Amino acid sequence: MRVLVTGARMWYALNSIRLLARQGHEVFAADSGKVSGGLYSRYLKGKFIYPPVSEKSDEFIECLLKKIEELKIDVLFPTFEEGFVISRFMYRFEGRVRVIVPRHDHIQVLHDKWTMTQLASSLSIPVPVTTLLKDFDTARMNFPLIVKPRDQRSAEGIVKVQTLSQLKKLSATLDGTKTLAQEWKTPHQICTTGLAFNGKLKGNVIYHNIREYPESGGVGTCRVSMKCEKVESYVSRIVEALGYSGFISMDFLYDRNEDEYYLVDVNPRMSPGLLVAHTSGIDFVRGYMDMVDGGDIKSFGGVVPGRGTYTTAMEIGWYFSTLFKGKFRNLKGFFKSRKGLKDDTWDIRDPIPFFIVLFAMAYTAVFGPFMGGQTKGFSLGATYDSEKFSVEKAESEKNREVG
Repeated sequence: MRVLVTGARMWYALNSIRLLARQGHEVFAADSGKVSGGLYSRYLKGKFIYPPVSEKSDEFIECLLKKIEELKIDVLFPTFEEGFVISRFMYRFEGRVRVIVPRHDHIQVLHDKWTMTQLASSLSIPVPVTTLLKDFDTARMNFPLIVKPRDQRSAEGIVKVQTLSQLKKLSATLDGTKTLAQEWKTPHQICTTGLAFNGKLKGNVIYHNIREYPESGGVGTCRVSMKCEKVESYVSRIVEALGYSGFISMDFLYDRNEDEYYLVDVNPRMSPGLLVAHTSGIDFVRGYMDMVDGGDIKSFGGVVPGRGTYTTAMEIGWYFSTLFKGKFRNLKGFFKSRKGLKDDTWDIRDPIPFFIVLFAMAYTAVFGPFMGGQTKGFSLGATYDSEKFSVEKAESEKNREVG
């Protein structure tokens, strides 16, 4: 089949491209940025640049539809938040290409950390004590605590607040309706990546981050699969409650004292766990292709724990960040911990994307602070902005096309 992979800057998009090609598919890739690792893979039959997915959503959708027809694409394979925009305008893709993305109302609930937290609580899934910043009450929450945006990703905008005076100063600069105050939990992060269909979790990998960048807590740079029935049950609970379909990724914080896992984030999309799953015995790429081809798949087999991946570019960032902060004890065992794990960007048969990803991450490490932060700089033009997609806009678009 002819498959178009979007969000090509993400290293798990690169993983998808390579796996699809090795399974015999003709693979095309696209992104809004030219410096996207997946666009330089030797396995591609073609590539193109589309407009920024939120800022120019109309042009983005038109570009995709035109290229799907022009390249005779059979299957659309979204990997990042461009899938959220595709979901918003899913009616325009029906009958033109096969694609599975979560329903847009599911995306809205899960992408928003406030509504996600409320949903989880209603399903008896543990979450840290959380409130809108405007409703913060010292009687309900102790310091330190976390202040974070409702709709960001990759730990963007998260601030640890130690005192009430610090909170008051910070609050003066923030919109209390778009910001959360949340109970502080030690950042021992457990992550998941799964694939669901019609409310059934078909496959799921659970992994813990050995390291994260920034080193104080953020995106996993080195990850190892594990088993945890409790976390598995929490993921299944949300999937079943929503009747969810598509990729779904979650972040939990493990409280050793309570022996409990607290849900702190849900991403209704793919994540770096894609290749962790593959090394651990679950082929999500093949599973997705089976789903779009036949509408359902049999459940995957079990996960082999202790397998995993690392991302060299982010590992370099972690290493020097730790070194410059003088946390030398944290460097102990750095290389030993990666033994037996797979680099999720390097492939001797397809080397160029590795250097593109390395350059892109190095560039945003230097210039990211001038673009709103490193992770924000890396994802410019690729993220979903819920405020830009009102119900009225989608309805007017649909009516215009029908007319």
